[in-house]
Amino acid sequence: MQSEEENKMNSMVSEIVVETIANEGDPAPQQLTSKAPQIDAPDLQNNPKIGAFVLPTPNVTLDCKQELEMKRQKNLIGQLKAAESQNKIHSMRLRYRKMRAAEINHLIISQPTARQAIRLEALLPPWQEKIHFKDTLDKLERKRVEEIINDEAGLTINRTV
Repeated sequence: MQSEEENKMNSMVSEIVVETIANEGDPAPQQLTSKAPQIDAPDLQNNPKIGAFVLPTPNVTLDCKQELEMKRQKNLIGQLKAAESQNKIHSMRLRYRKMRAAEINHLIISQPTARQAIRLEALLPPWQEKIHFKDTLDKLERKRVEEIINDEAGLTINRTV
């Protein structure tokens, strides 16, 4: 049983060869290399499908289509980052509101009497209600108000008797 485990360990260790590179004046660093066949990386210039999303180096000249595509990609990346940021802010606000409401509810529940709980709930509501202001002016009234506001000489409101 031990001999099988030792054979497995030896076969695993034999896969890795430790080579030392001896340079004059430098201490000998060690590199791990495997005996598995090395596969060369694909040539990105000969295979455009592989290198389509790789940004070129600044010293490579680009044609108009490539420049336009790069601008589109940068714009899309910017939009995605902005959307992600807005989503993160929204989730943080929502989490804060939920935690605040839970804390206020806990305070209301822990009041010793019902009267104190009702007072606290009236003064400190768990959820803040949004106030929606309705426009009370109709079109004719709005036109009249705008006319009065835009009258610099005061001819519409100043009266002489």
